[in-house]
Amino acid sequence: IVRAQQEKDALAYFESWKQRHAEAAAHLQPADVLVDRMRGRYKTWTRIRVNLEHVPESIRPPQEPVEDLP
Repeated sequence: IVRAQQEKDALAYFESWKQRHAEAAAHLQPADVLVDRMRGRYKTWTRIRVNLEHVPESIRPPQEPVEDLP
């Protein structure tokens, strides 16, 4: 759902996502939230992915584009 240079920014965006999609977020399990720390050639960045496997299809939020934070 998000890519950011700073992990704290990515986590803050994820918290806002959970507030926007509270019903779906209530079904998430710890293994459904994937936080990847990636290393590029000149800098590192953090990516957060959400697996909606445990969220009933009727309340799954629609696919959104990945948010790229500076």
